[in-house]
Amino acid sequence: MASIPAEQSALILTRSKPLRLLTLLLFYFTQGFPIGLFFYAVPTWMAANGAGTGEIGAVVATASLPWSLKLINGFLIDRYTFLPMGRRRVWIIGAQALIVLILLAGAVIAPEHSDIAMLSAIGFVANMAVTFQDVGIDSLAVDIMEEDERAKAGGIMFGAQLLGIAATTAGGGALLAASGISACLMVGAVVPGVVMLYGIIIRERSGERRLPWTHGQSHRRNLDIQVEAWWPLLVNAVKAIIVPLSLMLIPVLLFRSLPWGGFESFHPILFQDVGGWKLTEYTNFTSTLGLATGVVGLVVGGWLIDAIGAQRSMLIAVIIGIALLIIMGASQSLWSESWFLMGFAGAIEFVGLFYAIAMIPICMRMCSPAVAATQFTIYMAVGNFGRPLGASLAAMTAGQGHPQLFYYTLAGIWTLVAVVIYFARFPEENVAEHEAAHELPQAEGIAPIRD
Repeated sequence: MASIPAEQSALILTRSKPLRLLTLLLFYFTQGFPIGLFFYAVPTWMAANGAGTGEIGAVVATASLPWSLKLINGFLIDRYTFLPMGRRRVWIIGAQALIVLILLAGAVIAPEHSDIAMLSAIGFVANMAVTFQDVGIDSLAVDIMEEDERAKAGGIMFGAQLLGIAATTAGGGALLAASGISACLMVGAVVPGVVMLYGIIIRERSGERRLPWTHGQSHRRNLDIQVEAWWPLLVNAVKAIIVPLSLMLIPVLLFRSLPWGGFESFHPILFQDVGGWKLTEYTNFTSTLGLATGVVGLVVGGWLIDAIGAQRSMLIAVIIGIALLIIMGASQSLWSESWFLMGFAGAIEFVGLFYAIAMIPICMRMCSPAVAATQFTIYMAVGNFGRPLGASLAAMTAGQGHPQLFYYTLAGIWTLVAVVIYFARFPEENVAEHEAAHELPQAEGIAPIRD
């Protein structure tokens, strides 16, 4: 009986749970590098050198733009790929390479703090590369993660990215102050470069190529589900989203980030004008809280969600969140007390963390493999739409002199979310692939549609 050579069976994601989790950890950690640099470290460096709010805002806004266009990435990644290297790796490696190249190019160009156009361009390209890497890794996780790994994957996704942002913000800020932007960007390219090499040596499935010019072939499973025409991809993505259970998931995703959009608008005013905090005290507290939640999410978040169950965990988080919001709204007399503000902010932040981690395995289970990048990206995009809605809610309530109404309204909306979570029966395993096989032309055992 023939055996597979050791070289052909090594470092294959579908054969190793530790390798799959390590892959998520490494790539999500490096996502934090461009985010930390261009959302935090570079703006701080610019401010320290006399740049104005408008100039800093232009760089941050341009760097943020690719994240608002991320929905397009899912369609491109599902539609175009190089199957001999797997369905996702060519996009992941290419995006990671672009992160490295743009940071090195920025180090060579060495823009001054006043060179707004060049800083904006570097920030835009770096974050565009991160969004493609993000969608590629997310869809890879949907493709290859086993059911008992999905909650752990959610914890790793949120925790590793937060740690990458924290590390780059601190390290990048120190390098910018001590050695300038060239050293900062050059050092910032090292870890993403090493992770890119890691992405080259692993493979998704047995028999695939590591690089386009090496030996290997497309896996049969990927050939069976790949959609190679735009119309079937669009139709199948819509079909997957409008399934009744998927529609029930939409408000659960949409309203998850609603409170944080409001907090980002109202809490700086609350903490400073009512609580008496200084600006640096508030920013230091929020950054420390972000680091703490990242560590907890990475270390115990996925394990805890896995032990309790994703849907049950989400319901518990929402109920605790409702209680916290009602207490906050009813305790206006305590808003000037630092211990109360810190206690509420810390508690609600951890509620949001576990809510977010719990929704990841549910979203993965709902995804049809052939349109996983598109469908999962739509779910994540819906989750982000809650932020601007929350900011608008804060403006209409707290901004009009009714801050207590802000918290009560959030509690009321989350009560509706709790009702949906309680009555819905989201899948406990990935049944979407099997259900879709009866309707979608790219599903199990049926040849793909081609132009």
